Amino acid sequence: MSPTRAEQAAQTRRTVLDTARRLFTEQGYDATSLQLIADTMGVTKANVYYYFHSKADLLEALLQESITAFDALLDAAAALDDPRARRELLVDGFVAQVVAQRSLSPLDPPARRHETLGPTLEAQATRGLHLLYGATPTPDETAAYATATELGPALRSLGHLPDAELRATLRRLCLRVLEVRVHKGPSPHR
Repeated sequence: MSPTRAEQAAQTRRTVLDTARRLFTEQGYDATSLQLIADTMGVTKANVYYYFHSKADLLEALLQESITAFDALLDAAAALDDPRARRELLVDGFVAQVVAQRSLSPLDPPARRHETLGPTLEAQATRGLHLLYGATPTPDETAAYATATELGPALRSLGHLPDAELRATLRRLCLRVLEVRVHKGPSPHR
């Protein structure tokens, strides 16, 4: 039985996304055009454009699943009263998602520039920071959070590790970094 028109359309859309993901990773987001995606697939640019009107639309589609999953993780963490359990849940969920989507890590800078994704990612980051450290995090806590959530360099350095080992390594790192000890005295001025 041959696939229905809807099944064919869904498969083509998936192929466009898979091709874009590969090219964005290999060539870089900025160097990849809709024309290059179409050429790589062996179709016309109009075929790609039918599904995605711009690279920004492709980027949004590629990252939407991760954004939705992180929102659910933030909701689950917000329901926990124990700060340690909340931190471990956030770290475990974040690290699992980063490792599962490690091929998308080069898309982080373009996503932060994206008109819709950028504010969404910033809102998620702020929510995560406040779930860990309250409404008024200290500079040390803010720096710890920023360090723990910017795992791109670690992914590039440890990309050879199998998923389980990478998850364990990143988990240990994030938990250590987030366990910040805050200096309570006046700020030293130099």
